[in-house]
Amino acid sequence: MQTWTLINYFDVWGNAQDGYEVNNQCAEAEDIIITDGATNKDILNFLVSIHFLRTSDMRRIAVENMGDWIEIYERKGMMPICGLHPNRL
Repeated sequence: MQTWTLINYFDVWGNAQDGYEVNNQCAEAEDIIITDGATNKDILNFLVSIHFLRTSDMRRIAVENMGDWIEIYERKGMMPICGLHPNRL
């Protein structure tokens, strides 16, 4: 079973044309369990259920599995919102 940490990218600089840089971040929640069969929609629904995101509308929010971590973006402009990083044993 893999557990994850939710990282809030609360200070993001930049724009859609030039790109974004996460200037500051913090851990919001630890020991989140994401099952192997979880869909991107399941992940967004979970983030809404813990009141981190306001919507799980996949027309507005994008989920990208980067292999070792998961990134969540605003779909318009692709501004990063948060990341899910695996906890290491």
